[in-house]
Amino acid sequence: MFTILFLSFLLKAAGEVYSSYENVKNINHIENHLVDLLGDYIKEEKERLDTLERFQLYVKHSKDYTGPDTYISYPTNQFNVIHRFVADWNNLQDWTNSRNEEISSAFSSYSHSFPDENDVKGAIKAIHRLQDIYKIRASHLARGDPLSSDEGSAQGQPFNVKALLLFIKDAYESEDWQKCAAWGQQAFHQLQTFREHHPSSSLWFDIADHFSFCLYKSGQIKHAVDITAEILEHYPEHERIVGNMEYFNEMVTKGEVEIGESRNKRDTISDEIDNIDLVNDVKEVEITFVPKLYPGADQTILTEEQIDEDIQDKGYKNWGERMKRYKKLCKEYPTLTPKIKQQIDRLVCYYKQNTPRSYLKPLKVEVAWPSPRVLIFYDIINDEEANILMDLAHPRLNRATVHNKHTGKLESADYRVSKTAWLDEDLAEDTMGIVRRVNRRMEDATELSHEYAELQQVNNYGMAGQYEPHYDMATRDEKAFSDHEGGNRVATLLFYMGKTEAGGATVFIDGGARIAPVQNAAVFWYNLLPNGEPDLLTRHAGCPVLAGTKWVMNKWFHVNDQMFTRPCDLKQEKREKDAKLYEGRYTTN
Repeated sequence: MFTILFLSFLLKAAGEVYSSYENVKNINHIENHLVDLLGDYIKEEKERLDTLERFQLYVKHSKDYTGPDTYISYPTNQFNVIHRFVADWNNLQDWTNSRNEEISSAFSSYSHSFPDENDVKGAIKAIHRLQDIYKIRASHLARGDPLSSDEGSAQGQPFNVKALLLFIKDAYESEDWQKCAAWGQQAFHQLQTFREHHPSSSLWFDIADHFSFCLYKSGQIKHAVDITAEILEHYPEHERIVGNMEYFNEMVTKGEVEIGESRNKRDTISDEIDNIDLVNDVKEVEITFVPKLYPGADQTILTEEQIDEDIQDKGYKNWGERMKRYKKLCKEYPTLTPKIKQQIDRLVCYYKQNTPRSYLKPLKVEVAWPSPRVLIFYDIINDEEANILMDLAHPRLNRATVHNKHTGKLESADYRVSKTAWLDEDLAEDTMGIVRRVNRRMEDATELSHEYAELQQVNNYGMAGQYEPHYDMATRDEKAFSDHEGGNRVATLLFYMGKTEAGGATVFIDGGARIAPVQNAAVFWYNLLPNGEPDLLTRHAGCPVLAGTKWVMNKWFHVNDQMFTRPCDLKQEKREKDAKLYEGRYTTN
């Protein structure tokens, strides 16, 4: 305000400037002041441009290293790009809008696609999900290497301290103290190594404060004392921190020190803390599948009481065990009993060519698992067909839904992270008739009637996308498909279309099968036994994607109109009849 009044006063003296020395003197003062203001503005603009240039080079360099198209193949990079839009690009938009018309126009065009805070929260949960299921250390994720060994592979971009603080806070709010301390260690290490943030900054205090408390809650009290002491060096009169220090020291004096205390004495708090970077989970279980088998059959026999107990597990008393199996199967193949291994050794591959189309181009089939019987059809589609199906699905993608087992209604759920689209044979954009062509090929492969089959459902899995354990068919107490004219879902054919580099396996929780995604292959299994009862061994899940992208397509066949293709049998143990529909009739390699 003073500057404006001063300039106004000087300007009042203007008028026929050349005719008076005092007038010239006044405008000379004005110019001096404007030069100073312009200098300040140039300095501020340079600082802004330097910041912009550093940000632009940082993003560009990270994508040049991996390639712009493969950059988001890794979940750490997926998080970084989402976080940058919320933390950085929105701020840059405010500054550039009034300065560059082209950038302003671009922001206006793209703004509807920008992620928001909810996307950041979802991305944090996704990283934690990968950490839990695949037992990935926070140190590997923090440096952008979720697939690496301790040496690192530089496949992803590291998290900065602002991002690390978000992971700390999420674990803190979830009261996952071990995980919170592990992320805190990574953030505090960055603070001490790069020293980009002074201890007087709120970011430094926030990280150190959370870290010390999570160390205490995870049982690492002596290390909590070390961190708290460093906080007090910079905030000696902070009442709460002083109170924490007194309490921690009292516990150490009483001998209430951490479990698994470090074997080696550490002189600095930046050193690694033993076991703090290992994700603490429920005790590992060795998964061994021991089905009861009738001689010569591959049917796992369940009594009526066992079926009812499993279906009506409303208290989810077995859910924790299933989730442990799910996580274990996602990470590695199960331990096999000698009997199951003997059955697997008898599994075969063969060419299927019993229809005019498959006679001209035989289908390559592998019997991948004995019980439930899981088949894999290799190269059932080609790259061109897969790309067309994905292109058709892309504009139609919506958040995936699941059937509520009690109401039968479709609704979204946190345990299914993907988007889906349904493809009809009559799509105008499908000028080459790919949907119809693939449907005919499905009939050749499964020998099931397409009369009541559902439309092709294409799924694009998101960041660490997964689908937790579930059945495709309705069990006895569920209302799903009760109004469907085709009845219950008798079988599932699942296509893998995207290039999944790591993770993303389809696992059968109770049956023990683990099928890694193979591009352009399809997995097939029956959801119902030949007598029409639900096959409870078909509870399956889609594991989180660790690297790459996962596009799948589901085709669900319904039980009605299958009387000639899969005749009903009242005896539950006749699952081997399904086997005879396949390898018993075709040439085996």
